[in-house]
Amino acid sequence: MKQGLLVIFLGFCLYKAWQDFGPKPALPPLYNEPYIAVYGRDSCGHTQKLLRELRQQGIEPHYLNVDDMNIADRLHARMEMQNIPTQRYDLPVVDVNASLTIRPTLASVQDSFLNQ
Repeated sequence: MKQGLLVIFLGFCLYKAWQDFGPKPALPPLYNEPYIAVYGRDSCGHTQKLLRELRQQGIEPHYLNVDDMNIADRLHARMEMQNIPTQRYDLPVVDVNASLTIRPTLASVQDSFLNQ
């Protein structure tokens, strides 16, 4: 009995680990050309800092304000496709050519954008 419960428990743990760390389904790109889409808020200092730094580097990102419920709903759908929890998350969420990251550094955004 105990061994059966242990096997079930281990199976459940492996399944959850696979969900969290396993392969993520491919997202459809938002645009036909290489892009950086920054999801954030006008009042978010982290969002505004990243937008400013990208523009200083000569990169013009697409800014999508999550205070618009349609944009927030689309972002959440994309996050769920990538198995990223949508209950609580930090801003900005950045989509570089259909690859999502939460509150990335400028260097990681540039690296992802330039190496894809």
